[in-house]
Amino acid sequence: MWRCRRLEAGLLALLCLAAAPTDARQSETVVFTLDSGRRISAEIRRPVQADGPLPAVMLFGGFRGAATVLDAVPAAAPVVAASFDYPFDPPRRFVFPDSFAHVPAMARGIDETLEGIARLSAHLRDRADVDGARITIVGASLGAPFATISAAELALPGLVIVHGFGRIREVIGHQLAEAAERRGAGWLRWPAQGLANLLTWGLCLPAPERSASRLGGQQRALMIVAGDDELIPRAATASLWSALQASDARIERIDEAGGHLRGVHDPRIGELVGTAMDWMQRNDLR
Repeated sequence: MWRCRRLEAGLLALLCLAAAPTDARQSETVVFTLDSGRRISAEIRRPVQADGPLPAVMLFGGFRGAATVLDAVPAAAPVVAASFDYPFDPPRRFVFPDSFAHVPAMARGIDETLEGIARLSAHLRDRADVDGARITIVGASLGAPFATISAAELALPGLVIVHGFGRIREVIGHQLAEAAERRGAGWLRWPAQGLANLLTWGLCLPAPERSASRLGGQQRALMIVAGDDELIPRAATASLWSALQASDARIERIDEAGGHLRGVHDPRIGELVGTAMDWMQRNDLR
C-alpha cells in the first residue's frame, strides 16, 4: 500500500510539473541585516524552468513600492530579477519647517540603500543559478542615482539609467519650485534653490555624475532620457550624460518623447523594462 501511494504521489508530481506553464516564475525573500541593525527584505524572482547560471538584473524605481518594478519583468525572460523597497519613505509634501526633521532619516536611508544594494549584489554573485559576469542594475527616476553609484562602487557589468540626473541639489530646488507653481505660490520659485540648499545643509548627498565618470572599460551603460522631463532640469541630465561620456565604459543613449515617469503605475514602465532587456541582450548581459 505504501509503495502504491508513493508511486501515485510521484506520478502526481510529474503531472503537475508537466502542466505548469513554462513561463512561470518562483519568488523568494532574502533578508539582509545592515550595519545599523535595520533589516531589508529583498525579493528575488527566477524562472521555474531554466537551465544553467542565468543573468541577473536588480531594479530600483521611485520611493513608493520600489520592488514592484519586478512585476514589469516578462515572466518568460530567462533572467533572475531582484529588488527591495527603500528603507526610507519621505513625506510627499514639503512643509516648512517641519520637513527639516526628516533630514537625518533621509541621510540614513541613502547610506542604507547603498549598503543594501551591495549586500544584494554579493548575494547574487554567490548564487549557483546566477552568472556573476552578467549582472545589471537598472535605476529609474529616484533609483537612478543609487544604480549609478552602485555600478561604479561594485564594478557591476551593466548599468541602465532611466530618467536619471546629476546635480542633486539643483534637482531638489527645481522640484520645490515646480511644486510651488502648481499650488499657486509662484512667488516661492525664486527662493526654491535656497530652500533646497537649506534642506540638505550638512547632508552628504551622493554625486552620481562623479560615480558615472569612474565606470571602467569592462562596463556597459545605457541612459534613457525623457525629452519633455518636467521634473529634471536639462542641466542635471546633461551633467550625468557628460560624466558617462568621460568614462571608459561602452555607453549608449536613447531619447524618448514624453515626460518623467510617474510612479509604479506609469504604463510606460513595462516598455522601458523591455528596452533595458533588449539592450542587455545586445551587450551579452542577458
